[in-house]
Amino acid sequence: MWTKRYLSLLLVALMALTLTACGAALKKDKNTAMNIQPVQLSEEEAGLMELLDIDPSAYRIFDFDVAGAQSIRLRAYELVNGEWECVTHGAQEAANGTGRIALTFGKMTEGGRMACKDSSGVFAQEFTMKADGTSGMAFATSVLTDMSSIELDQEIPLALQVATSKSEFSTYSVDYFGMPRELAKHDYEHVYAITVTFSTKAASELLDVPSAEPSPAN
Repeated sequence: MWTKRYLSLLLVALMALTLTACGAALKKDKNTAMNIQPVQLSEEEAGLMELLDIDPSAYRIFDFDVAGAQSIRLRAYELVNGEWECVTHGAQEAANGTGRIALTFGKMTEGGRMACKDSSGVFAQEFTMKADGTSGMAFATSVLTDMSSIELDQEIPLALQVATSKSEFSTYSVDYFGMPRELAKHDYEHVYAITVTFSTKAASELLDVPSAEPSPAN
């Protein structure tokens, strides 16, 4: 059985395999400057995951290409009383160009990991959403599925997860991150989100400021 630590190391290796290749692929399309999108795994990467019998649905990996950013910041949130409250966050200095972000989780209440890699190095932050009484609840997860433009200092939602005991519920796109009060109307027991911000501020300026106003939905 693969340990969580081993899988984390493997994921870092997977993120690093084709940073150069993914950067070249992004630049083939003149309209892709300053964008983030779901990864398109190379044959080598896909073969590695198949060889090791890794379920790709537990790993959400994104390629990005950015310029002008001083840092990259990842945040995990829970919706509380119609407002997003930051559960954990972290930031690393950015090296402008291409990179990858990887989110590893099933049910966020059971723990997960968010990581970022570019030519400046690797940053990773583990998290567990604290929640009692989630046994028997249904979990519905949405992730960023299309290419999204990057605007510096604006949060980009990467994942949204609902946990509820309701027999009927809807799955919401990640754009609903910008509409927290709309989500709150449905009285789901737990709603979580993970975002990334490419910031013009240095990472050291962001580490003491856990939360910020979510950017409006596009």
